[in-house]
Amino acid sequence: MMKRSCTTCIYCIALGLLSIATSAQAIRPGLTGLTALADSPETAFWNPAGITRLPESLELQLVTAYSHSQFKVEEATFPGGDPDEQDNIFLIPGVYYANPLNDKWSYGFSVNVPSGFGQDYGKSWSGRYLSQTSSLTFVAINNSLAYRLSDELSFAAGIQVMYVSSESKTRVDNIGPRGDGRFELDEDGFGPGFTLSSLYEPSPETRFGITYRSKTKIDLSGNPQFNNIDNAYLVILNDLGLLGSEVDVDFEVPQQVQLGVFHQLNDRFSITADILWIDMSEFGVTSVSAGPDHVSVESIFEDSYLASVGLGYRWDSRTQLNFGVGYMTSPADDDERTLYLPLDEIWIYGVGVERELHNGDIVTVNLEYLDIGNAPVDQENSALTGRVKGEYSDNYVALLNVSYRFNL
Repeated sequence: MMKRSCTTCIYCIALGLLSIATSAQAIRPGLTGLTALADSPETAFWNPAGITRLPESLELQLVTAYSHSQFKVEEATFPGGDPDEQDNIFLIPGVYYANPLNDKWSYGFSVNVPSGFGQDYGKSWSGRYLSQTSSLTFVAINNSLAYRLSDELSFAAGIQVMYVSSESKTRVDNIGPRGDGRFELDEDGFGPGFTLSSLYEPSPETRFGITYRSKTKIDLSGNPQFNNIDNAYLVILNDLGLLGSEVDVDFEVPQQVQLGVFHQLNDRFSITADILWIDMSEFGVTSVSAGPDHVSVESIFEDSYLASVGLGYRWDSRTQLNFGVGYMTSPADDDERTLYLPLDEIWIYGVGVERELHNGDIVTVNLEYLDIGNAPVDQENSALTGRVKGEYSDNYVALLNVSYRFNL
């Protein structure tokens, strides 16, 4: 029993970087128009059935994301105070392609980063034995075939391969005078999944869409690295089989269901509405093994929902302005939230412009602001890691999404 308890504690330190975030790569600002807009190659990811509406086209996308956060410590076991203020800039690419094979069949392809998460609290703050640095990145490759059954109805099925890369660093409170030890674990792995979708067009002005994305099981593996660790800890780690052994993690990306509608009100205005369900109760690590030991892990999450509405305004024959707002519920209760997973409710606000060039290509620029909540945390894994209680005073992301669409 002692062995299982100690091993679980170490795994919590090593693998507590599990999270999912809503994609920055959306068709219209505010995460709107995901399911039924179907007017660009991005639908090859969001609703592959929509590619039956498109000519052969290629879209290249680059999202520049600036994130800012500051966690304020209210109570802590160890000294050190607040973590470093975090200001980060990320570049997130995306590629989308649609090709009508004939009057009935179309092919779609996409490579994008549908979600990701990261924190860098610093090496000297009060919670350094719980978390120093963590990151989790997803890359999705999708291939889809769509079939137009009639003028009103299209279906699609696709295979998705997802790559996940994770990194976790923590400090270790040595017993002797040698200062903090260091722990690091880098892991990655691939997993397959599938997508099913449909698009119903009762009239040229109205479209309804639905997309189902299966869960993806991914086997992550990596070798933990320990530096400047006290000899007493080295004996324990060796007994647990963690020295020189590979850590294997069974990881699940949850299934999702999208529903959406698009309606052209008149020559100038159009509206979109989407709702997305994420089965977060099945998200994260399901089991961990290293050496002879194996630990089952229960999810701390609950199902999450995203709702968004958007408004499009046709400025002139070549220019459209878009506005959107979205809201995502928190997948974690306040008493379950961790420093590795500071997930809270998210409000998303966005504006954008689409401009058709003289050669028929289209340039899109979206600007979005994500308020990702105060995310209060009260966490204590063990006496070794200590307790930290606090919340974020600033926690937001600003996105600049630029894409160029080639009509081939």
